[in-house]
Amino acid sequence: MTVHEIRARLAADKATVGTWLQLPSPDVAELMARAGYDWVAVDMEHGSFGRTGLPDVFRAIECGGAAPFARLGEASKTQIKAALEAGAQGLIFPMIESRVQLDRAIDLSVYPGQDTWRAAGETAPEYRGVGYCRANVFGKNFDEYRASRAPEIFLVAQIEHIRAVENLEAILAHPRLDAIMVGPYDLSGSMGLTGQFDHPDFKAAMARIAQGCAKAGARMGLHIVQPDPAELARQIAAGSRFIAYGIDSVFLWRAAERPNSGE
Repeated sequence: MTVHEIRARLAADKATVGTWLQLPSPDVAELMARAGYDWVAVDMEHGSFGRTGLPDVFRAIECGGAAPFARLGEASKTQIKAALEAGAQGLIFPMIESRVQLDRAIDLSVYPGQDTWRAAGETAPEYRGVGYCRANVFGKNFDEYRASRAPEIFLVAQIEHIRAVENLEAILAHPRLDAIMVGPYDLSGSMGLTGQFDHPDFKAAMARIAQGCAKAGARMGLHIVQPDPAELARQIAAGSRFIAYGIDSVFLWRAAERPNSGE
């Protein structure tokens, strides 16, 4: 699936469902992409990925028919450049807590002249670095990539701290933001409620995020870490539209765990 098709699904108020990679294997990446997901996100924060391995993993995801995304370790110039130059078609920025943080992350993700949301004459303090790389076939398709692919990069802010909830209205107002994704473990942890997803205060925070997205016309998403078809259906029915479902490592250990033979 292409980024254009993913945006079309969201525009039609349909959910787009992807999955998560932690294992730095092109074979696993291709398998996950061929499992029917719209996009597959490489976890550069908690996974075992190095910069040199990213191109092969992104190629494998594309070969499997999904869009290659990257959840960055941090929304820094170095990591944004590494992911985009290796061929990521979507970026998921971790720990966005303010509009200032989001502004900088998005500025670093677009080439000069592609910040069409700015007022005439206004310039960004920083832009994405311009150079030959795997994404533009090492310069062979530079003009085509810059004109058509680079402006299409899918941009997601992760809401993972209660401070982000306090600043949600300003975050959602960025015109270039495609979706948000709640990180439930980090969000609950920032409230002193790590993993307590049934706690009334955590549920209230989630309801506040959902209400903010509805008011702003923004696409809300989350990560369903433990694969559960019923939970996926429930979240879609509740309005979530950008959903990461499971993790390669979680799928593996759940399927591979030795049965109890009674011995």
